[in-house]
Amino acid sequence: MKMFDKADMKDRIGSMQKVNTLEHLKVVEKYFVKKAKEYNIEYEYDVVANELPYFKTIQYTEIGHSFLANPLQQELRCQQFVDAYNDDAEVSGDWIAYFRNRIETKESNKYTHIKHREYEPRPHLILPVGSNKLKDTICLNKLLYIIRKNGEDNVYFKPHPLTTHALVGELKDQLGDGVVLERDSDMYSLLEKAEVVHTSHMSESILYAVALNKKIDPIDVYNKVERGSYYPISKHLFNNPDPQNWINKTFNSPKSGIFNPQVDEDWQGKMDKYFEYIMAERDKHKGQFVYTTGG
Repeated sequence: MKMFDKADMKDRIGSMQKVNTLEHLKVVEKYFVKKAKEYNIEYEYDVVANELPYFKTIQYTEIGHSFLANPLQQELRCQQFVDAYNDDAEVSGDWIAYFRNRIETKESNKYTHIKHREYEPRPHLILPVGSNKLKDTICLNKLLYIIRKNGEDNVYFKPHPLTTHALVGELKDQLGDGVVLERDSDMYSLLEKAEVVHTSHMSESILYAVALNKKIDPIDVYNKVERGSYYPISKHLFNNPDPQNWINKTFNSPKSGIFNPQVDEDWQGKMDKYFEYIMAERDKHKGQFVYTTGG
């Protein structure tokens, strides 16, 4: 199990450490692995790929201090959220209140090294992804447009914690030294004070921005948005007229693949139903396409 494996975390985030407020997901990961083995399906942590509709793998990751599972298949990982929204599941858990509470109680950060710095409020906040994806997936022209349209004194660019020092320097040269903040600054204190949050389809910050009822705006290169783990969620949040309602209605359905013992009344039963649903969707496509020798 990789979500809390120290060696795997070192490969992914280097010397940084995850906060202990994520540890309620340990039991979820354990139960997820158990269910995957019961169904004889492969599982992997925090990856994106596009297998055949009769998929071989279900991936899992964390989002908003919650657990997200979906097939490594582009159409089905998006379809599960459409089906979840259209489901008649009882809306018993208040996910919006949960995300908002994590910010209010200062428990929303994923990493331990984050520092609280006082900044004068600015109405526009840009929240990109980390170094490994920023240059490839974030539209520099959109960032320059945001700054030019609103003025440097009205915009902050908060680098993702997983941004190299060298890239932060490049960004300061390109966007302005007074716009780009330190990479270890607390994003959530800035988020609370902002009016418009310009963020990526690949960033979980969109959940918190919606929970705080902020206006949201995408900053991605258009033909790269589908690559992110959170794309099947964020695509709806950017385009739904009532994204808070969409979250509460969708995340309460087992078909969403979203689980959290701190919100769900019966997260294990919810996961049981998810596996029943997604494996039945998989079976609909059996024999349609054939894997090559190389996979």
